[in-house]
Amino acid sequence: MTQQPDAQLDLTLVRTYINDHIAGARAVSARVERMSRNPDAGEDAAALAQLARELRQELEVHEATARDLGLPLSRWKHVGAAAAEQLGRLKLNGRVLRRSPLSLVLELEILRSGLEGKRLGWTTLREHADALGLDPDRLDALIARSRAQADLVEEISRHHRADAFAAPGAHEPPAAAGTGA
Repeated sequence: MTQQPDAQLDLTLVRTYINDHIAGARAVSARVERMSRNPDAGEDAAALAQLARELRQELEVHEATARDLGLPLSRWKHVGAAAAEQLGRLKLNGRVLRRSPLSLVLELEILRSGLEGKRLGWTTLREHADALGLDPDRLDALIARSRAQADLVEEISRHHRADAFAAPGAHEPPAAAGTGA
């Protein structure tokens, strides 16, 4: 259990900050979970599924931090984050009936940005750990984990960038030899 926050801090601002990160974490973990189930992820699906589990664990850390500090969680931000994640799926990709190879690359780039924002969120809390009564070692571990996650997403993205602008049908297997038409 953490100690009471320093009276010098504006807890309304702390509450807003943590709730914003919780909303973002909800949206990103849902998006990564969906990405892990998409056939486009290929051999990277398992790594994305593991990342989704880690992001859900970190969401729980954020929620526990808010509870420990006596800060209420915002239901409206949760609803807004879920709606934003759903709307993010409606991007035009130049393809009507199937996913574009560009879709996964764009999702990975957005994810990479979100992971950087998350790392900075943990860094901000780390800088105020003493005043908030938070465990600095735990925050340091979360910062390091965020860096490792961003490196993983960059590696996955590298795998998929080569195909980002592939023409329709470019990745369909060639017709079997010996089948005449």
